[in-house]
Amino acid sequence: MKTRIEIAQNRPAPALRVGALRRYSRFVGVAKRILPATALALLLLVAVWPRIQAAIDRVRFAQLPKIDVSQARQVRMVDPRYSGVDRDNRPFVVTADSASQMPKADDAISLDAPKADLATAAGNWDELTAYVGLYQPQAQQLDLFGNVELYQDKGNALHSDSVTINMAQGTAVSHDPVEGEGTFGHVKAQGLRVLDRGETIIFTGHATLDLNPRTKAAP
Repeated sequence: MKTRIEIAQNRPAPALRVGALRRYSRFVGVAKRILPATALALLLLVAVWPRIQAAIDRVRFAQLPKIDVSQARQVRMVDPRYSGVDRDNRPFVVTADSASQMPKADDAISLDAPKADLATAAGNWDELTAYVGLYQPQAQQLDLFGNVELYQDKGNALHSDSVTINMAQGTAVSHDPVEGEGTFGHVKAQGLRVLDRGETIIFTGHATLDLNPRTKAAP
């Protein structure tokens, strides 16, 4: 009599195999929908990326300030003030809205809206203003350009297009037409020379002078 021996093997239950097959089927179905959609999105992104990059660059560069390379190389100062004394130890002051070091010039400073105040021998003050100016501190020379106006605290005012002032000597010269008015009257000339901080003014070229009538002293 033969004995038949069977060895049982560990086989998964039918219910487990069915569940695994269902999950795999769902994964395949989802992948079939997601992968084509992802591929399409990537293709669209590649197609429109140049436009997106251009828009990003425009926004980025629009927010950056524009820098002038020539200005970056210059030393610029706001509200500068230069003071000194002339050869007679009389003080003077040169101010401006802003100042810039001139390129390739160690001793030349460009001034915006310059103003010069000079003390006279009598203790009075002269004031000169202009649109722009060029100041040389070592030579103590100030060149004024554009609507140059000279005011004296005694009531006189002169106007010209350009004036060169020697701050150390207290002199000034202009070769442009000059017009002025004050307590003396009204004057026009082709130029002028100012001596001794305005104590003496010489009108050059063809000049006309209209004097104010002198008031008579009361008896």
